[in-house]
Amino acid sequence: MTRGHISRSGTKLARQRATSAPVLAFAVVLSVAVAGCREHHWFGLDNQTGAMLNDTEKRHAIGFGQRTEQLIVEMGGKGDGLSDNQRADVHAFLRQYKGGNAGPLTVSAPGSARGHLVVSRSIRDVFDMAREAGIPEGALRVVRLSESEYGEYGAAIRLAYGGIVAVPPQCGNWPDNLARDRELLPFENFGCASQANLAMTVANGRDLRQPQEETPRSSERRSVTWSKYLKGGPDADGAAP
Repeated sequence: MTRGHISRSGTKLARQRATSAPVLAFAVVLSVAVAGCREHHWFGLDNQTGAMLNDTEKRHAIGFGQRTEQLIVEMGGKGDGLSDNQRADVHAFLRQYKGGNAGPLTVSAPGSARGHLVVSRSIRDVFDMAREAGIPEGALRVVRLSESEYGEYGAAIRLAYGGIVAVPPQCGNWPDNLARDRELLPFENFGCASQANLAMTVANGRDLRQPQEETPRSSERRSVTWSKYLKGGPDADGAAP
């Protein structure tokens, strides 16, 4: 009886193993398939993260700094004021200041009695030219220098201001292997070279922060166009004949 019972139990266990083998194999195949789908499926990113990864201005932002721009006007010692060439240099410098200033315009002049006599008339010329250029008097700051601060130029007038400079971002960061990027996301260095080139080629860093003022319109051409509009006819649209 005992041997017979053992024999029937062994047969039942063998049948259970034979039945569970296909089920186990199917479960293994299904788990592998699900794992493969999960590995190759891209669940996507939220809109904010995706927009940030594609915005090169945020990923590789251009920095800004200040650089001192200056013009040294040497004095001849006679106190006759600015020469024509010096006036041209000062005029160009004042235009540059209006287009890219980041603070007051500093006018440095000798503070000694002898140096003051040499540059006094030239200082008045500089202030007159600044007023004609539309620079308010409050934007000018006069600094008196001692004889030890004259430097190699002697009794001279120094015009200086802090200009805005665009600082390019640091590029060349490749932390990931692009061949293994299944999500095809923008890589770390994406767009950095364009941002760096823009920062290095822009003449005035302030242009990247705010737009410049518009230049005056051509009143001559506007008058011609307006006259044609008043007359009417085929050329009323302002087209050139």
